Amino acid sequence: MTAVQDSSRLSQVVAHWLPRIQTAGIAAIDASRLIAAADEWPNWCAIWSAEAERHLAMAEAALGHGRGVTAGEAYVRAALFFHFAQFMFFDDLDAKDHAARRKVEAYGKAAPLLVPPARPIAVRFKDGVLHAYLRLPARTPAPAVIIVPGSDSTKEEFAGLEDQFLRRGLATLSVDGPGQGEGRSFGTLTPDWAPVLGAIGDALAAEPGLNGRIGVMGMAFGGHLVLQGAHALKHLAGAVCMNGFYDLGAFWDELPEVYRANMRYTLGGATPEATRERAQLFTLAAAPPPACPVLALHGGLDKIFPLKDAERLKSFAKESEMVVFPEGNHVCNNIAYVYRPLIADWLAERSGAAP
Repeated sequence: MTAVQDSSRLSQVVAHWLPRIQTAGIAAIDASRLIAAADEWPNWCAIWSAEAERHLAMAEAALGHGRGVTAGEAYVRAALFFHFAQFMFFDDLDAKDHAARRKVEAYGKAAPLLVPPARPIAVRFKDGVLHAYLRLPARTPAPAVIIVPGSDSTKEEFAGLEDQFLRRGLATLSVDGPGQGEGRSFGTLTPDWAPVLGAIGDALAAEPGLNGRIGVMGMAFGGHLVLQGAHALKHLAGAVCMNGFYDLGAFWDELPEVYRANMRYTLGGATPEATRERAQLFTLAAAPPPACPVLALHGGLDKIFPLKDAERLKSFAKESEMVVFPEGNHVCNNIAYVYRPLIADWLAERSGAAP
């Protein structure tokens, strides 16, 4: 049985998602139009995918006229519509996978047209590669920020977030880790992120245009993963946990039903009990803290990762700072104009970026 059953439930759930959709770069008027067109959850993926195809056609037309900037913007929009087509959609995994593939293709066409462009990077990991995009600011060599997605986000969602760092003189590397986006080729999410961040750090060390200084930030579930593995990064200036958690197992029974569906997909487990057992592996209880400063941000109205658990992050590292926004929802996307500049400024100051 799907976690979103009828039009009334769809409206309730999507009202929670709308700030995130808008923050990613889709206008609220377009999102509202598609929500109304879908009407019922089984229609969601098809309606959003059709809209994505429309923006792809716009991008191709612009490119045919030599309008690279316009084409790049349309390709990014297409990737975002494909992303949200498959976002939290577990009713038809073939349709979900198709939308995810089209998202990757659309963003791949956008990448060289962005300002500044995004260059694909293959991070060697185990017996394969992790896929990432590197963007450089106007002045180089520059420090870099590694951007880690959560359980339902991917590197293609972050063009707008990257701009916050680029304007402050920081390079960005948005990456799909194991179990995220293209990283699904490695299986489900892994609780041990030290090898992942170590491999990413090694890849950055070989890239021209960077000065060796690194910052790292993770979104939601990615915030937890970043803190779990940050000790493996050399020359780390700062680590940011954006609305993450300390111990997933501690509040597993409190998770909303729709998020449990996400967890079954991203954590794996043939049964609910098996997924619960996987969830208990995601804890910072035994993780070595990073030597760098840690900034943890959290929304007081978060209904997914409770504040009471996140408050345990205040004592995780020797130099930890926690900022709670009482009015913030999950990942504070309803006040993105507050948290995004704060993170960018904090990491720019600690890494010595020169805008």
